[in-house]
Amino acid sequence: MDADFLVLKVRDHAGSLGELSEGESLPLGSRAEVRKALENALPSIDWDGSSGLWWSGETFSIEVVLPPDANGATDATDANVAEDAVRSLTLKARLNPALSAGPWLRSDEAELESFLLALCDPQDWSLFELGSGRLYELGDEPGERGSGSVLRTAGLAS
Repeated sequence: MDADFLVLKVRDHAGSLGELSEGESLPLGSRAEVRKALENALPSIDWDGSSGLWWSGETFSIEVVLPPDANGATDATDANVAEDAVRSLTLKARLNPALSAGPWLRSDEAELESFLLALCDPQDWSLFELGSGRLYELGDEPGERGSGSVLRTAGLAS
């Protein structure tokens, strides 16, 4: 019922994490820019240091995890922390435990994809599914992805 993603900004198209060469991943932006992009795409995200949690109604949540900056600090609100470039972030999509006895529905998947698209598309960020390392192609039909939607294979209903 889980789907975990790594968000990167890559110079050229790569179908998987294994295809990325050294130096091909660009910074996503400063810590403040990345947090602003997350706040624009995920309204009412609740920040706690380097992670944030956002609920879509009562169906699913997206937890965002920013890596610590070069000084080891995790909170950009600390006045002593210099703005470091964020090179990646992790997104953890989870179905509400109260609903986990049943499968995800197509409407839930479509809603989740709309938020992922709102986050990644304006910034030209790429989503890689952590389990397989494959690039997650937003908006593709499941049949076009080879083995089907990462979300469907993570427990979503067909």
